[in-house]
Amino acid sequence: MTTLPIRHADPVERSGVVIVCDGSEAPDWVVQWCRRSGRWLRRQHLPEAAPGDFPASAQRIETIAETAADAARQGVAVLAVVSEPGTAARSGPRRVVAAVQSLPDDAPVLAAAATAAQHMGAELVVAHGVPTSFGARSVGLDAALDRARSLLHRAEADVLDAVPGLTVEQRLLRVHPHEMVGEGLDADLLVVGASRTSPPGPLGLVACSALHHAPCSVLLTPRAPLPRHGS
Repeated sequence: MTTLPIRHADPVERSGVVIVCDGSEAPDWVVQWCRRSGRWLRRQHLPEAAPGDFPASAQRIETIAETAADAARQGVAVLAVVSEPGTAARSGPRRVVAAVQSLPDDAPVLAAAATAAQHMGAELVVAHGVPTSFGARSVGLDAALDRARSLLHRAEADVLDAVPGLTVEQRLLRVHPHEMVGEGLDADLLVVGASRTSPPGPLGLVACSALHHAPCSVLLTPRAPLPRHGS
């Protein structure tokens, strides 16, 4: 692992970004983000796949997942960069998608996505999934959809309060949360919640699904710690 100090910052404010990119160059927007915010840019080259039952791609994802879970305990975000030969660039305006499950849990996800969109010159899509398993006549469906719309409105308001002028789109999808980060995702960057800073734990289903199936780079952002009982 090599560490590139962009510029020095107060240790309390320094939230490093680990770039997992198999030796390719870090994207320009990441370098700008680190430089302007006082973060440190760390490049991590993945080890060669070991012979065995698992294909190289699965071993790569497992290594990234372990790195992200480890980094989240230190409040560090991990960017898994799509750099495979032949990866096609999407057409149209650049787009960042933030997968939001709840607030304030995913406030760090929103903040990272808004900052990334700002530095990329991209529009931001705030996405939330409500599963179709509710069914058209299921009790609680209307309440679930109302909560989802309220969440998306609040998320958009929070983003525009932090980054005025950013183009923000709300997207309510009728899928399970882990299903909205798959191959059909129309994005240049997907931002999802990683493990919590406390207590430590592995990546959740949404983050793991993103690493396995997202057709774009994935930024794994540490989620807020669980509140202590009685606090």
